[in-house]
Amino acid sequence: MTIEQKETLKEALENADKAVYSTQMGSNKDNLGFSQQAIDRVEQLLKVENDHSPEHQRAKDMLRLLKETQAAMNSNRN
Repeated sequence: MTIEQKETLKEALENADKAVYSTQMGSNKDNLGFSQQAIDRVEQLLKVENDHSPEHQRAKDMLRLLKETQAAMNSNRN
């Protein structure tokens, strides 16, 4: 993974984390949609890079946690 790709992935993860946090603090559908888009962006970046570096594994772990949080919020809202 190049430095540029690492930075792009790091930025996407930070954006997804902020979006999921915003969704936790708010309760409108726009927040849910925005956080889902941010999660989808991270998934796309991880699929492009088939890397087994520690950074890539941490990104996968972070994505899993964000998805679990998002799913919990969705189930609480329904």
